[in-house]
Amino acid sequence: MKTRILFLPVLLLAALLVVAGCKKQKTPAPENDPATVEEAPDMSQYMPSLQVGEFAPLFEAPDILDETVGLSDFLGDYLVIDFWATWCKDCRAELPGMKDLYNTYGPKGVQFLGVSFDTDKQTLVDYCFANEIPWMQVCNGIKWKENPISADYDLHWIPTMYLLDPDGKILGICFTAKELGKMLATLQYS
Repeated sequence: MKTRILFLPVLLLAALLVVAGCKKQKTPAPENDPATVEEAPDMSQYMPSLQVGEFAPLFEAPDILDETVGLSDFLGDYLVIDFWATWCKDCRAELPGMKDLYNTYGPKGVQFLGVSFDTDKQTLVDYCFANEIPWMQVCNGIKWKENPISADYDLHWIPTMYLLDPDGKILGICFTAKELGKMLATLQYS
């Protein structure tokens, strides 16, 4: 009987220690700790040959309502051009970040233009409505690697985002909404 009585408190103590150990919170590692920093892949091989300060190549393409839209329609405003496609996993992954940027910088006068490399326009239309993409989309229905717009912008990866100044000059080129956000944060808005 005595061993049973002694065994019960020891068992309870062990259970408390286990529970306390499970509830113990890990201290987050410092952000600058090299062991915790996820290295971004080297995307330099995909960087277009167009340079900051050059004028962006002009183009025209139909929007999802089949109205012709030209890059020149956006002169006078800062413009984000997002080259993407609905079939592109990386492009879809960037959509929440792009929406956040649109909601933050659209009211400040930054225009957004999606240039889709989908070949089936209805797929694009359905995707835009299902995902509530509020900015204008154009699509000429030509495959990415065969598309003259892609060739003019020297695209080797999608998504690729260009930031243009109000005169149509390239201010920056990037591959993620996070990088684009850093560029947009440096602009002076009127």
